[in-house]
Amino acid sequence: MEQILTSFISTWGYVAIAILILLENILPFIPSEIILTFAGLMSVKSDLTIPTLFIISTISSLVGLLVLYYISRLVSEERLYRFVDKYGKWIKLKGKDVARANDWFKKYGTLAVFICRFIPVLRVLITIPAGINRMNVIIFMILSLIGTTIWNFALIFLGKMLSGSWDALMNGLHTYSYIMYVIIALAIIYVLFRLFKKDRVK
Repeated sequence: MEQILTSFISTWGYVAIAILILLENILPFIPSEIILTFAGLMSVKSDLTIPTLFIISTISSLVGLLVLYYISRLVSEERLYRFVDKYGKWIKLKGKDVARANDWFKKYGTLAVFICRFIPVLRVLITIPAGINRMNVIIFMILSLIGTTIWNFALIFLGKMLSGSWDALMNGLHTYSYIMYVIIALAIIYVLFRLFKKDRVK
């Protein structure tokens, strides 16, 4: 995956960034961590510029998440879970991942939209419960724009600053992703433990 993405960006430049970031905000298996950091690296080794990369990635992000948001508004939770369980394997998406994002949204409301923009996989999936629960689109856009702006700029700038240490940078990003997965897993275990404990008390 990493090699395919970097090769695509090297060949098509801004067009590749626009397409990949748009898709990244619809499909959770396309990693923006790799796309944007490599784009930052390319700003040092090619004629790609940081301001243009930032503008293109931000616009593409907003278009992608709006597409997913309005698609999600058209379906109910039950139909969504059935669809994901049946067809999600083709895009590496599981029903439990969508359910997790939905639980986050119901528990933390609008704050979840902002927080999840910094968590791999959930940064895409949180759009689904926002659409299903018909969150106010203006508030959704504002929170998503703030989170996406910070995320995009940080990764592009990181790629530029560490352009001479690509392998180390990728290892660091993978480690960050693993840490986030562990934190999410621990949070789920904690919630399940509390629910089990409450049932035992009853």
